[in-house]
Amino acid sequence: MKHESLGSAEREERHRALFTLSGVKKAFGSNLVLDGIDFELQPGEIHALVGENGAGKSTCLGLLYGLHQPTGGKLERNGDVVRIESPSHAQELGIGCVFQELSLAGGLSVAENIFAGRAPSRFGVVDWPELRRRAEALLAEFDLSINVSQPVDSLPISTRQIVEIVKAISMDSQVLLLDEPTSALTPDEVEALFKVLRKLTAKGIGIVYVSHHMTEIFTIADRISVLRDGKKISTTQTSQTSQAQVVSEMIGGAHPGDVERSDDQLGDVVLKVEHLSNDDHFHDVSFDVSAGEILGVAGLLGSRRSEIMRSLVGLMHGFSGAVYLHGESTGFRSLRDAMQAGIGYVPEERKTEGLFLEDTLYNNLAAASLDKHTRFGLVRRRSVISACESAIKAFRVKTTGPEEIIGALSGGNQQKIMLAKWLERAPALLIIEEPTKGVDVGAKFQIHTELQRRAADGMAIIVVSSDFPELVSLSTRILVVHEGRVMGNIAARDATEDSLLQMAAGLSAPARPSNEIPQEGMAP
Repeated sequence: MKHESLGSAEREERHRALFTLSGVKKAFGSNLVLDGIDFELQPGEIHALVGENGAGKSTCLGLLYGLHQPTGGKLERNGDVVRIESPSHAQELGIGCVFQELSLAGGLSVAENIFAGRAPSRFGVVDWPELRRRAEALLAEFDLSINVSQPVDSLPISTRQIVEIVKAISMDSQVLLLDEPTSALTPDEVEALFKVLRKLTAKGIGIVYVSHHMTEIFTIADRISVLRDGKKISTTQTSQTSQAQVVSEMIGGAHPGDVERSDDQLGDVVLKVEHLSNDDHFHDVSFDVSAGEILGVAGLLGSRRSEIMRSLVGLMHGFSGAVYLHGESTGFRSLRDAMQAGIGYVPEERKTEGLFLEDTLYNNLAAASLDKHTRFGLVRRRSVISACESAIKAFRVKTTGPEEIIGALSGGNQQKIMLAKWLERAPALLIIEEPTKGVDVGAKFQIHTELQRRAADGMAIIVVSSDFPELVSLSTRILVVHEGRVMGNIAARDATEDSLLQMAAGLSAPARPSNEIPQEGMAP
């Protein structure tokens, strides 16, 4: 753990902090979730609070917003020791909070939501013109033009997020707590939100920013504090650290970096797709993937990237073109056929398609590889338990053990088990959709590391993701799809997030199709 020694100048600066946590502890029963946390927020800064799920981030926000009371230590607001009794007390102290689950009333107007419970009145009734005027004036401060009379549930998620922030600021907040503010936003919407946050800090407002997205944190934050297992590991100026260092501190181990691979280390072509078309979904799709390669597939909502993958593994029928696996023409009528041929498929929707949420970890792990754990038609429970224990250790799954119900785990740990389930089959080709959707950065790092290791061992991997920075850092090549057509097939080292977005949005010419003659007759 880093220890900080304060000089006289730093001590003076600390007294000017908007708030300070000193040696704060918090226990729920016998479970100590915060252990001696020191943290401070300065006027006009964005201070990111990062850590894996269970590190203590949400508990810290809860203490600052009056949802919890500390077990030990002290909290100071503008140099005065305080005890924040409730969210309304926090608001009186100038602390606003926007949680991941928005608290707006969808049926009420924007103006009514911003001034909920505080609407201006005349002669005992709401002064509607004044209410709208105040809401418009507040939004105008941030160059926002929104019809304040329209109901909130008619707005896009990004606009609702900004309305929630403006609502907090309308209470004269000098401290703003943001919990995963970009979880439902597109890249353009994220940039619009960041412009609002920069305007807030220019007014001297301090922001605590909790997020799993490292790229965003390194874009917007002035300082980063890392929590792990309820303890503060470090506080560092963003300009003086790196994503690799922050992830290392979060997970408690050295960051091994990417597995070094180059094109000349790739093996034979495992999957070759030629002129694959489905009149309702995609058209003239051609690509290949080799042993040892991670092929990224990028696309926005509605790009048909998932339909292409589901066609390859027998989950969609009715298309033309040719598919070759290890050089032999093939087509699958079902996922079982694809599995028997050596293909693994991890779907995007783990809760509805990937896992049996009411069953145990070990039964979920064995679901795709029962043939490895059966003898004379009977499942060898000891074999399954042993494989599950190995997966728990390899992926650092936080669980009470193989017999825990998987639905009780966090989303990140569920994702790890779902990936481990398919890796247990050791497929020649693994297709995985949104591998790190909804997981914390520690889980994301572990999943990336395992995929890179499997590729280095010769597995061919296709990663479908809407997280373009993820694809740039993880892939060997990237296939970009827009409305069912391939817009680009480029080396990851030559790709940027902006160039991928341009192609994914259909703003550049599609890739030239192959000159080879299409082969018909693929199995429906």
